[in-house]
Amino acid sequence: MELTHRKSHAEKIDEKGSIPTITKPSIINEKRKNSTDTMPVEEKTLTNSLRKIFLDQISSNTYFYTRIIFIRLLGLVYTFSFLAAYHQTPILIGYQGLHPAHIHMKRMKERYGIWQSPSIFYFLPSMDTSDSSLRLVNSLGTFLGLFLLFTGRCNSIILFILWCLHTSLHNIGQLFYGYGWETQILETTFLGMFLVPFYSLAKINRHSPPSILFIFLMRFLIARIMLGAGLIKIRGDQCWRDLTCMQYHYETQPIPNPISYYLHQSPVFFHKFEVLVNHFIELFVPFLCFGPWRCVRHIGGSLQILFQILLIISGNLSVLNWITIGPALWCLDDSYILYKYIFRRRRISNETITNSIRRRMKYLQTIIKLVVFSIVIYLSIDPVLNLFSRSQRMNSSFDRLNLVNTYGAFGSVGKIRDEVIISGCNRTSIEQCNYDNAWLEYEFSCKPGRIDKAPCFSAPYHRRLTWQLWFAAMQNLQYNPWLIHLMAHLLASDQYSPVNVVLSNGEGNPFPDAPPRFIKAELYRYKFTDMKSGEKNWWIRTNPQPYSPIFDLKSQQLKLLLKHMGWSLPKVPMRA
Repeated sequence: MELTHRKSHAEKIDEKGSIPTITKPSIINEKRKNSTDTMPVEEKTLTNSLRKIFLDQISSNTYFYTRIIFIRLLGLVYTFSFLAAYHQTPILIGYQGLHPAHIHMKRMKERYGIWQSPSIFYFLPSMDTSDSSLRLVNSLGTFLGLFLLFTGRCNSIILFILWCLHTSLHNIGQLFYGYGWETQILETTFLGMFLVPFYSLAKINRHSPPSILFIFLMRFLIARIMLGAGLIKIRGDQCWRDLTCMQYHYETQPIPNPISYYLHQSPVFFHKFEVLVNHFIELFVPFLCFGPWRCVRHIGGSLQILFQILLIISGNLSVLNWITIGPALWCLDDSYILYKYIFRRRRISNETITNSIRRRMKYLQTIIKLVVFSIVIYLSIDPVLNLFSRSQRMNSSFDRLNLVNTYGAFGSVGKIRDEVIISGCNRTSIEQCNYDNAWLEYEFSCKPGRIDKAPCFSAPYHRRLTWQLWFAAMQNLQYNPWLIHLMAHLLASDQYSPVNVVLSNGEGNPFPDAPPRFIKAELYRYKFTDMKSGEKNWWIRTNPQPYSPIFDLKSQQLKLLLKHMGWSLPKVPMRA
């Protein structure tokens, strides 16, 4: 027992420090001077940094909360996009639609093959006899959108399905899917596939943090969107340089809302201030998204999101502003100050994968992400060059899958607002219609018509036909043959016909019991009333001009045009 507690003589000496070690400073300094131990440490640090970025693809910051909000936002966008498509695509591109998709698909297949503009509708049946395929795809898209919106859960497989569904609609939608935000949705979704777990539906999957490479691409996307919009304005309409565009914008935008009416009444100096703010946000703030400090990126992302919220309040721009918030979110990490009010704040850290099978899967995903990242960077060359081109193109794509695109909005702002007003009459002759002033107007959803009808709130629901009628008012009828097809539909429609889905509820069709005999389109000049005048109406309309001839279903001119376009004369009464 005594031996077990007895310390050795060497240990005792060491405790008392009676045998000193070498402490000569000169010797230590000489060793340090001649030592190369610091170099491997520095190389190791650089190697670790590169490994974290390109192999682990993780950041010192976490983005789990950002990912949840991004997923819910994508869910909102897809829910409203597919819900609107479910209601509207049958009358727009269905087999009895204004631009039937089956005719377009047949022509595309004969000329270019199906891979020039790929779509799953080439493999679905009955496109020329039924709208069941359209309704099936839109129902699935709406369901998946609702799942993302209400659960905040997502994986790459779900986003790939949504991307395929939306690509399929975009490639057969023709002019009704020719808006810039359609490709923006596709590009944002494509990048999002590499920011969510591959198969897991866990809300916070610490084994699968968002890839720092694709976070960079999201910031690159918001920068291209905003710079594209800002540069097209500076190069475009003189009013953006004169600071006068906002004096017209609220009145002449595609679908004003009630707040647009009141903003239009603002004083001139306020409108000039709005233009200056617009230039600052679109031309300078995008560079903050790449700031070297977290606080700079937070400021840049916050300003972009706030700007989009103001645009949502001031007009009905469909899902454009909502989907633009998506990439701006990735300027914010989990330390963002507002997140503590949204989430129950707890620190979340990345976890290292120890399972060998999962580790191999992780390496495979890393290689795939590196390859895709390289492809996106390569495809970005033309869009970036386009930004600095004098002949800048906006809302265009340089690849058939719409992976990287150019963007821009309101390069020119209309100074006047014209509206196409369609009227019908059920008298026995045109002369009698004119003599009795028996022309009754159709009212389309959220479109200015009756001067006492208030503007509506519509976004993020997209009323595609109303937007196209806004474009048609800026052009002649010859550039809008679909409008004649719409008038032919109205000549064959009562309250049970499919075309009623694009009309105002309850009051849109003035001929609910039987279709009219004659139909025409006129062009009216619209202006907001002045609040100070005490006028009770929302609009003043003047200067009616003929926009189209007067048609009936027996009109030879109507039959020739429909035949030329490959469209059939509608049956009376039309039924889905």
